[in-house]
Amino acid sequence: MTTLISLLTELSDSYVRAFRHTCTLAAVKLMSSLVAVALSLSGGIENSQKLYQVQKTKTMRQRSPPQPERIQRKITELREKRAEIEIMMDVIFKGIFLKRYRDVLPEIRSICMEELGLWMKLYSSAFLNDSYLKYMGWMMHDKVPDVRLKCVLGLQGLYGAPPLLPKLDLFTTRFKDRMISMTLDKDSEVAVQTMKLLLLVSKASDGALGPGDYKQLLQFVYSSQRPLAVAAGKLLFARCVHLHHLEKEKTKQNVYY
Repeated sequence: MTTLISLLTELSDSYVRAFRHTCTLAAVKLMSSLVAVALSLSGGIENSQKLYQVQKTKTMRQRSPPQPERIQRKITELREKRAEIEIMMDVIFKGIFLKRYRDVLPEIRSICMEELGLWMKLYSSAFLNDSYLKYMGWMMHDKVPDVRLKCVLGLQGLYGAPPLLPKLDLFTTRFKDRMISMTLDKDSEVAVQTMKLLLLVSKASDGALGPGDYKQLLQFVYSSQRPLAVAAGKLLFARCVHLHHLEKEKTKQNVYY
């Protein structure tokens, strides 16, 4: 693995575009595979810890053979393997991703952002933080529509997963204005997917979008682009349902008092 990662790192920095493209693709796919292995190891650690607690309780009650010690050794072994995998991931990220996510070739930038979104969703404990999210926010300003689209689709995967939402608060605050402005994107698909993203953002937090934001976004129900109008219509419907729910709660409280 060390030799392979070194080879990909060197060739991904080549002046030959074909080498850069192929080796960057291979590297980020290798990274995704490592993420899958790390997730499997994390699951093994979690299950072993639960078993350790059960066996420890039995040992205290029945004075049985030292099963917990064997389980503890297994947990230590799994943690060491996961640490080794995470070192490889760090080397790939710093040696390849950080150099290629701003590559002059749009296809390479798209590859990087697509896989980054996957890493953050699958291995959120390691990747879903502001140190990695900032790259997604920065690349929403890319000049090429496909790169912006990959960022938006990646964010949809994050905002669509309720357990991940608490980690997105700062990102929402920092890049909300950019997301709203992308509904005016020259590329119709980027605009539509951004509107769908903002629907997820609005559901994630009541205060994520303000009245002024809704006033700007809901005007798209009149858009001549039907997909964009439909996406805005879903946002309008969700907004009306939310306001109706708040009104009912307010009425209940007034009746109670």
